Amino acid sequence: MMHCLKPIIANKRGVSAKPKRATHLRNKKTRKKSTASVSKLRLIATVIIVILFSLGLYALNQLESEKIARTNKPVTNSVIIEEKSLPNAEDDYTFYSRLKDFEVVVNKEAAYSSSRSAEDNYIYLIQAGSFKTKAQAEKLLVELTLLGLEPKINSAKNASGNLWYRVRLGPFTTRGGMTAARSTIISNNLEAMVMKRKI
Repeated sequence: MMHCLKPIIANKRGVSAKPKRATHLRNKKTRKKSTASVSKLRLIATVIIVILFSLGLYALNQLESEKIARTNKPVTNSVIIEEKSLPNAEDDYTFYSRLKDFEVVVNKEAAYSSSRSAEDNYIYLIQAGSFKTKAQAEKLLVELTLLGLEPKINSAKNASGNLWYRVRLGPFTTRGGMTAARSTIISNNLEAMVMKRKI
């Protein structure tokens, strides 16, 4: 029984091994063809790039030589042009005389008055940061002081009883003063929160 099985197994091995070898040889041939065609394409592309680069250098050289040729032209023509462009004593500048003839009429309107009443006075505060540790707040205080501002550190407890250190600027009585300080802070990549309070 063993004897009968051997030829079948050998037969199967032979049948299964032959197509693998044949496909392997076919794959090798196509790889050689494709690598040969790729290397030819690379060579052609390199030659084209070198030719275009050389043409570019030649064109730049021609432009440079034209520029040098223009600068080496005789100066006599430009002197003549300059002499023609100089104003004569007879030329009259009439701008100022014409300006006197024109008058711009501006309607007089009432000066702007603020719609806020005296009792609506506000102050502005800027909060630059709020920190859990005093060291962090002092670090920001130093940065703001170096920017020419006058910050202060206030400590306060929040609703949960934690102590926070707030770095604040102000109070500013005018909106313009607050805006100037805020823009200085923001332009140095720091954050600024504006608070408006009634006096």
